Amino acid sequence: MRNKSAVLWLSFSVLALLLVMHNAHQVERALKSFLTSNDNAVAGEAHPSKIVFVVHCYDEGRNALTGMKGILKIERGFRNFREINTVYYDPNLITIEEMEKTLKSAGTYRETIRE
Repeated sequence: MRNKSAVLWLSFSVLALLLVMHNAHQVERALKSFLTSNDNAVAGEAHPSKIVFVVHCYDEGRNALTGMKGILKIERGFRNFREINTVYYDPNLITIEEMEKTLKSAGTYRETIRE
């Protein structure tokens, strides 16, 4: 009886370990794929441009700009106690004026900071 319990416990332990290792590999692969694809989106462009928009709410700004063709990355933050969206974009696909128009339509645009 004691041997059966030991074998059963060992079998479950090995099964649990294999399950954890298998899922960890999938999670690691998914994270690596996600991080690599985001890095390549900005790094893959020859010269991505950067623009900073002062907005009433950086989440609303991000939501308004997300999905627009030519926008590579949107960062949220603060500058001089104001909420901002820093946008990395491909100037061949989208203009600053188009992004300003979208932010104005969303009711969150305040100012554009050109660096």
